[in-house]
Amino acid sequence: KVLKCQFILFQAIITNQNQWDEMLLTKGVVVIDVYQAWCGPCKAVVNLLRKLKNEFGEDDVLHFAVAEADNIPTLQPFRNKCEPVFLFCVNGKIVAIVRGVNGPLISKKITELVQEEREIAAGKKERTEVLTKQILKDAGFVIEAAEEKMLTEEQIRVVEDASRQLAFFFPNFGIQKTDQKVEKTLALIRPSLLKERRCKYSIMQRIKDDGFKIAMQKEIILTEEQTREFYKEHENQDYFPVLLEQMTSGPTLVLALTRENAVAHWRDLLGPKVVEEAKKENPNSLRAKYAVDNIPIGQLHGSSTPNDAEKELQFFFPREHTLALIKPDAAKKHKDDIMQKVKDAGFVISKIKEEALTREMAIQFYKDHEGKPFFNQLVTCMTEGPSVIMVLTKENAVEDWRQLMGPTDPEVAKETSPESIRAQFAQDILSNAVHGSSDREHALSSIECIFGEIDIN
Repeated sequence: KVLKCQFILFQAIITNQNQWDEMLLTKGVVVIDVYQAWCGPCKAVVNLLRKLKNEFGEDDVLHFAVAEADNIPTLQPFRNKCEPVFLFCVNGKIVAIVRGVNGPLISKKITELVQEEREIAAGKKERTEVLTKQILKDAGFVIEAAEEKMLTEEQIRVVEDASRQLAFFFPNFGIQKTDQKVEKTLALIRPSLLKERRCKYSIMQRIKDDGFKIAMQKEIILTEEQTREFYKEHENQDYFPVLLEQMTSGPTLVLALTRENAVAHWRDLLGPKVVEEAKKENPNSLRAKYAVDNIPIGQLHGSSTPNDAEKELQFFFPREHTLALIKPDAAKKHKDDIMQKVKDAGFVISKIKEEALTREMAIQFYKDHEGKPFFNQLVTCMTEGPSVIMVLTKENAVEDWRQLMGPTDPEVAKETSPESIRAQFAQDILSNAVHGSSDREHALSSIECIFGEIDIN
């Protein structure tokens, strides 16, 4: 992706957060001269950088930029510093830092990174983008997603050097992302494209590569009525009959995506709405790359504005309520830890109380298991002391709470969902820490059983 910034000679000028975010989409190595507005970029290394660009620039793997720290929230820790700072970014991740006009070190670092990128491109080496999570955290970086990989000694040294320098010169570097606006946006992969499973997986990977998190997802077959309601603002357009036919022809994949400035970034990744325009203006955009023959409309959708995103997400992921219960033994030993996981998962606790269930309540909760050998023992476990009983509210609340609980059997949970509540806090299959409603209807009846008729917004 080409830097969408103005250029002075060979260096992109980055003066605001949007341009910084665009820079992070650049493939290859980007060397960023971070400067203060009052003193400007470092002129002492321009000839060196130009020389390196001429040496390595043939395959477009090396890029240079200057970034004004004063107006870029991400660069807040670098403000009010009089000494030049050079950041080294590879495929959107800052991997090293050099402070001061140290020509030999800058040259060495650029050479190492470019050579590594070339080896990866030639298939001689595997990429190890995510290095050591703790080292990166110590350096002040926020890790959006990670996987563990083996490190070479050189890679460890590079990151540890960056970590030590950041910790020494910028002790508050960890606050770098607090000013950035994390948004949600809606993304749709329409039926004709979804049928091509290879395309689906490729798009999902592109989404992750561009820094999005998938907060929620589901496949849904829209009725004509639902399609007309969702696209009612387009009903008078010439293309609407084609859109209506397309959207009701099979399952649509619905995604809730999050990242900084998610709405604008997703729209930029999609490209123009009209397929022919997308192919001409932005051939690397998703709508251009994943166009379906003989269909003039793009096969992907994104919200136009943050307000639209909120409405569209509500359409596909309406706010739900579910009943959640911390069982007596877990309530006694792990209440605070479980409550923290509930909050961290984004649930709103609309109602809460602590009380021991009566035998009648427990029987009502587990009536589907009545007559099974373990039923009486289960009822006894549920009534042996106070439980924490909550009404949890959020989009997709019923299914999200079931995912957070994990499988019923804690041994299975440890294998398949090690971060789940049951994997971490359950004793056995009966005393398995938490209980939740199985579906929306069960949630509403259970809430009424415990709290009576209540008005929850």
